[in-house]
Amino acid sequence: MKTSPVAVVAMSGGVDSTVAAAMYVKKGYRVIGLTLQMTDFSAEDISAKSCCSASDSEKFSKIASILGIEHHFLSLGNDFEKYVLKPSEEAYSSGKTPNPCILCNKHIKFGKAVQNFMREHGASVYVTGHYAVIDKSLEGCPRLLRGSNLQKDQTYFLSALSREQLLFTEMPLGNIEKSEVRAAADCLGLPNAKQKDSQDACFTYSGETFPLTLARYFEKPLKPGFITAKDGKVLGRHPGIQKYTLGQRKGLGVALGKPGYVLEIDAENDKVVITDNPEDLNCSEFYAAEMNWLNFAESGEKACFVQTRYRQKPQRAIVSRLSDGRAKVMLEKPLAAVTPGQRLAVYSENELLAAGEIILL
Repeated sequence: MKTSPVAVVAMSGGVDSTVAAAMYVKKGYRVIGLTLQMTDFSAEDISAKSCCSASDSEKFSKIASILGIEHHFLSLGNDFEKYVLKPSEEAYSSGKTPNPCILCNKHIKFGKAVQNFMREHGASVYVTGHYAVIDKSLEGCPRLLRGSNLQKDQTYFLSALSREQLLFTEMPLGNIEKSEVRAAADCLGLPNAKQKDSQDACFTYSGETFPLTLARYFEKPLKPGFITAKDGKVLGRHPGIQKYTLGQRKGLGVALGKPGYVLEIDAENDKVVITDNPEDLNCSEFYAAEMNWLNFAESGEKACFVQTRYRQKPQRAIVSRLSDGRAKVMLEKPLAAVTPGQRLAVYSENELLAAGEIILL
């Protein structure tokens, strides 16, 4: 008797991953649902949301029963703290603005623990409900492509995944509209068919922003400092640099009588520099480090499209691959508030070619 291939499906409890699981049941796979528990949300003042919400075992049991699949929880609290929370806290404390979702995808959702789980259960493929496409038509050289619905495209958040991680992964929703996904869930009688998409940070104390939650979680009190103008004139005081990001306009803590913007965060001196001239934020050239070169020439430069934020319209640029592994980006038009710690994503039309952490020199 022929044995069915095994697929491990990452299940968050949302409609996307649930429909992805149903698709692989229909394909004839023995599907094993896997929900990652990132941390202990037993404390009343911690909100469990988004990708970390894994405490409702009854909900997952019901979904698994409807689909006729196995379901497991995998506790990754230590890894989540080590690879996502701690680096994010350190970034905020050094004046950067990190993207924790990208760290989480690389080290947790597609990380070694998940790969070990696949091996233990004899799985040949790892399936997720992300809106992206992995093209494996060239053997050993997977290509990460934007999905057909650019408003839902998630390649920016997946940009740290290695070729090896892409090779064992499939994302079947990349060319499917969200309305079709909800309709499929409704036909299956799934309880999450009309569930709203999550937009919130997955780890916060109630009523706090993510950087403030991290400071409290790691018991690192904010350090007050000065807010100054470009010329060094002291304009006021701030409660801690973690409350600020480059280009920020609201909540500066000083009254200028006109709009002001965060121009620089000087972590060494606990200083926030602001400007009333938005053109001061413009950047024409910057660098990125810790690059993930997926499908980019070994050296030289290339005309590409780049993004420095998730919802940003792709910008034309010349990207150079430097001998030390970094990327140099020369924008066709200046871009405001290119922020250290955020992600550079490099595209050729709809294919992600490379990505890395933005640094300013």
